[in-house]
This record gives sequence, structure tokens and C-alpha cells, in this order.
Amino acid sequence: MIGQIRAELLRLRKRRSLQIIVFAVPVLVGVLFILGYNSIYDYSAFDEASFRQEMIDSGYVVGLPPEEAERLLDEAVAAQREMFLQQEEGTKLVRAGYVFPYSLVNVLGSGMSVLVALILLTATTIGDEFSWATIRTSLIASTRRRRFLGVRLGAVGVAGLLIFGMLLVLGAVLPLVLNIPAAKLPPSLPAFDGGAFLVLLGGEMVASAAVIAFAALITLLLRNGAITLVSVLVWIAVEAAVLTALIRFPNFGEGDPPPDAWLLDAFPLRGLTTLVQNAGRAAAGLPGYPGEAVSRELGNAPIPIVSFAIIGTILAFLAFRRFQRMDIVE
Repeated sequence: MIGQIRAELLRLRKRRSLQIIVFAVPVLVGVLFILGYNSIYDYSAFDEASFRQEMIDSGYVVGLPPEEAERLLDEAVAAQREMFLQQEEGTKLVRAGYVFPYSLVNVLGSGMSVLVALILLTATTIGDEFSWATIRTSLIASTRRRRFLGVRLGAVGVAGLLIFGMLLVLGAVLPLVLNIPAAKLPPSLPAFDGGAFLVLLGGEMVASAAVIAFAALITLLLRNGAITLVSVLVWIAVEAAVLTALIRFPNFGEGDPPPDAWLLDAFPLRGLTTLVQNAGRAAAGLPGYPGEAVSRELGNAPIPIVSFAIIGTILAFLAFRRFQRMDIVE
């Protein structure tokens, strides 16, 4: 068993395409992190005199008595100053998401890219055995099919852990690179909830395991890794259609909130969105705009995790059963 694991890891180390997939995700997330920060608009100080003169030049108080004109200008300046302060505070809140430890939630918000990478890894590592007609040779070296598939999926799981580890390192290092001045941040930041963050991280890992099982089953059924990628698009379309149909029913689409709306979070794609939003918001505690009340409750976040665990277990069982009983003709 140990020798087979070492052989599998050695095989993966020699596959440049697989290494590119593993390292492409952190690189992509890091680039998007920096680009996202650089896209934040940096407001300059509000120039009251310039704005007042601009209003006068535009004819805002033309024809009005001096007293009335001065009053209107003062009101316009006050309203503009208030709007400027709100925009500046909102910008500071957005910028706070790029400061450690809130940056950890930021990078995990790109969890979908990890899932796509794991689908590619699973479909490639299993599907290539069929397309290259090497599956029979591989099984001769490892007569136990369950062990062979378990080691293969375990290697993909290790790759997933490596990707998550690199994302967390990026979340800790990139804020040091950006070195955001304290003057550009809110005067006080909410406490970071480590428990909610672990729920977010653990939930994405459970989702990753379910995705690996899904990709393995589809690849084994179709004997083609490329078609596995198409099946993901089919799943997205089918889930969207089912959700659209369900929300037409009163129990799912009426009320505040609808009584049975929580069941919709058991669907993988919607569930992943709910997990990232609820757990990420509970962990960071950053409001979306100044004055917004932020709930630190996890809400429906546990529902997708349980759903991913159940779906992943069923899919993994079916994948092992399929591989154990399938005829190898390649």
C-alpha cells in the first residue's frame, strides 16, 4: 500500500500538466487579489471651495437673491460632503477585506476555482488511463481495484489540500506586500471569528471531496475525462432549471423567508454560494456598507456541508462500485 502511494505521488510529480493545474489556481487567485485591491477607487480630500465654485459656474444659483443663493450653496456643499464621507467609509470597508486575517476569507471566496481544478485533476488522472489504453497495465501492477482507485483519488485529495494550503499562505502574505496604511482603513474593525472561518474552510474541503467523487464517477461511466467537463456544465444547467421551477411553489418562493427555502441550499451550487456568503460574512464581520448591521450567525451554512457530505459519500460508493465491476477493454 505504501509503495503504491509513493508510486502514485511520483507519477503525479512527473506530469507537468497536473502540476500546472495545481499551481495555476493560487497564481490566479493571487493575481485577482492584487487586481481587486488596485481597482478600489482612492478618494482624494473633498475640496469644498472647488465644489462651491463649480456649482456657481454651472448656474445653480443664477437669478437668486444673495441670501437664498448662499443657503442653497451651503446645503449643496453639506450634501456633497456627506455623500463623499459615506463613499470614503465604504471604500475603507472594501479595503479592509484585503487586510489579514480578513484576507483569508477573501481568498477562500475563490473556492469555485479550486473545485474546477479538482475536476480537471480527477478527470485527467483517471480519464487518461482509458484514452492512453494504460488502465490494464496499471491494474496488472495493482490487482486490487479498490485500492488502485482509492490511492488515485487520495492523491487528488492531497493536491486539493495543497491548493488550499497555498491559498491560505497567499491570504497571509499578500496583505504584507500591499502594506495598506492604517489611514485608509476604518478606525475600528470587527473581531475575526476563527470558528466561522473553520466552518468556511472545512465546508469547502467537504465540497472538494464531493466534487472529486462526482468527477471520478462520471469519468468511469463515460471512460473519457474530456466529457466529464461537459457533464459539469450539464449539471449546472439542470440545477438552475430545477431551482427555477421550485421557487415558483409558495413554500419555496413566498414569505420572508419562505418556510422551505432552506431545502434549496442542499443543492450543490446554491449551497456553495450560501456557505461562502454566510460563513465568510460571519468570520469577517465586515459590513457591506457603512452602518449595516452584520449578523455573525452561520445561518444555513451547515446545510450545504451536510449535503456535500451525503452526496460525496453516495457518489464515492457508486464510483468504487462501478470501477470494481466494469469490464476493462482498453
